[in-house]
Amino acid sequence: MDVFSQLALDKIGFALAGLANLFFFLLILVTRVKNLPRFLLLTWALISICWSVFYMLSPAPAYSNATSLLLELARNFVLMLFLLSALGQGNQSLRQLLQSRTVVALILLLSIWFVLSKWQLISVNLMFTGSLALYIFQLALLEAMYRKAAENRWQYKPLILSISVCTLFDFILLAEAALFGQIDTQMWAARGFICAAMLPFLVIAVRRIQAWGISVYVSRDIVLQSTLVLTAGLYLCLVAIAGFYIRYIGGQWSNLIQAIFLVLGFTMLAGMLLSGALRRRLKVFIEKHFFANKFDYRLKWLELTRQLRLVDITKPEQYDTILQAWLSAIGYNRGCLLRIGSAAHIVQLACYNRPQLSDNEKMLVQRYVEKFAGSQWLVDLSDNTDPFTQQQSKLSNIDIQLIVPIHSDGKLWGLCLMNTPLVDRQKLNWELRDYLMLVTEQIASYLMLMQASKALSENAQFAAFSRMSAFVLHDLKNVKAQIDLMLQNSIKHKTNPEFINDSFDTLAAMQQRLDNMLSQLSSKRSGNAGQSVFNAADVVQQIINQRCAAKRPLPTLHVESDAELCLNKERFASIVYHLIDNAQHATPADGKVMVSIFSDTFYLTLVIADTGCGMSADFISQRLFKPFDSTKGNAGMGVGAYDALHFAEQHNGQLHVNSTEGTGSTFTLKLPRHQPV
Repeated sequence: MDVFSQLALDKIGFALAGLANLFFFLLILVTRVKNLPRFLLLTWALISICWSVFYMLSPAPAYSNATSLLLELARNFVLMLFLLSALGQGNQSLRQLLQSRTVVALILLLSIWFVLSKWQLISVNLMFTGSLALYIFQLALLEAMYRKAAENRWQYKPLILSISVCTLFDFILLAEAALFGQIDTQMWAARGFICAAMLPFLVIAVRRIQAWGISVYVSRDIVLQSTLVLTAGLYLCLVAIAGFYIRYIGGQWSNLIQAIFLVLGFTMLAGMLLSGALRRRLKVFIEKHFFANKFDYRLKWLELTRQLRLVDITKPEQYDTILQAWLSAIGYNRGCLLRIGSAAHIVQLACYNRPQLSDNEKMLVQRYVEKFAGSQWLVDLSDNTDPFTQQQSKLSNIDIQLIVPIHSDGKLWGLCLMNTPLVDRQKLNWELRDYLMLVTEQIASYLMLMQASKALSENAQFAAFSRMSAFVLHDLKNVKAQIDLMLQNSIKHKTNPEFINDSFDTLAAMQQRLDNMLSQLSSKRSGNAGQSVFNAADVVQQIINQRCAAKRPLPTLHVESDAELCLNKERFASIVYHLIDNAQHATPADGKVMVSIFSDTFYLTLVIADTGCGMSADFISQRLFKPFDSTKGNAGMGVGAYDALHFAEQHNGQLHVNSTEGTGSTFTLKLPRHQPV
């Protein structure tokens, strides 16, 4: 009985090995690549099938006849050829491999060894001992392959593990047989089981190793069905064990409890197998963890990023570029980008390789918006199992397959409608749905950024115009002050010829300033045109005499060394006047406002010092140069100091402020001198 059990286990093991090798043979056979590794793997798998069938059917012990010896030598020889080809050049042919010195020597040695063993010219112990050399050579080839793999060892590890385990087991089996003169029956019975168990690692290795170009494909549906059958088998085993356990400890009610438990167990199994939700979840789990992704996400993401870089918000075709990038992300060739406005109003932003939306398509979009406005649900109109698709009619004249929503701040912002020829269509499974949602999030961020950039650009234009208007209004206030000064002085000096001449000169200057202001307003920019070369001291003296003489204290000018500047004269005069006017406002009538000018080789320095109320350090850092923040109430615009700082920086100069509360302030304006050519 024990011998029968051992023989039965022996046959079962080799039967499993034969089925595993047959499965492996069929997997390699359906691959399209034609190269030497594929041919040798097919040959090795075919010989292994014959090897397994022979030991499953033959009652003779191993290595006891010529057929057994021939199958063992042939299987090892093809395996060594495969390892040698993997170590050789990638484009090596079978003829080149067979003509190599190593293979020729191997064929010669194996032929001699077969003749010696067949005709029993050597003892059984010596035959087993000599066969060990084959497995030692295989282990040496595996070690060389592992070292050669270098950074690609991850690809070769399953291959080396699979072959090494089988080789080491055969080595131990023959080593013990050489020692005792016969093969151990228990270890021999385990040989088929070990070969069958190691074959899945070989399948993984063939799929991983890119150098061989063998792409092993296993249908997802086959894996799903096999997994369901295996799960059902395991479940039934557990139910059976639990049933027998209940019967064993159940006593009088054991048969009743066992029957009820088995019926409920089978009912639960049937319910799980018939559950569509369970099957879908299991299929998604298998596809996620055991199959390669449909897309190379690294390349797709790089391509999408490059295409989105081409978007130019200043050009009208900006939305066309985004739509093309979106379609290219999944390989579609036509589509439409829509903006959903208030009251579900549809605005077509871009269309690519298709006409504008038809009335039926617009109605379909309206129905989608009504149903899915609050959810990010992708719809595949080619999927007849989708409830939304089932509710629609006349889909034959609809040039839409996928409807992808775009959300912003929890609201539906727009839609992307996609389609492609039937042969190129993608099925909207979990992978495509997740991928499209990821792409949509990225593109939606670009769309929102474009929308914000447009609003910011418009606001910037209005802000620039408002800022320019403030400066113009500031200058108009100064012009009005000059007119008021002229009218006040005219009461006493209107008959004085010199006053009349100065008045006309002042009017001419005011006319020029008004012309400059109108020019800036019409061009919507603060211009720096009209630069001229002038002496700084003359302009400052003129400002003090004509524009600052009406206020007290009257500024005094001290010129240590004058220099020429090449600037807009009117702008420079306006800046200096603002600084002196601010000093006069901050200083009591009995105080002093002193203006000093000196220069060096590169810069002219204008210093305006007063003995007024001064400023705190916090006021200087927080408010002094902040536009539209004035301490004069309604009398000031709050742009004088800001304009002076901007003017200095614009001309590569500097403006420094030193001030002490209750003592006074000093403004130091440094501007580059005009360097004659």
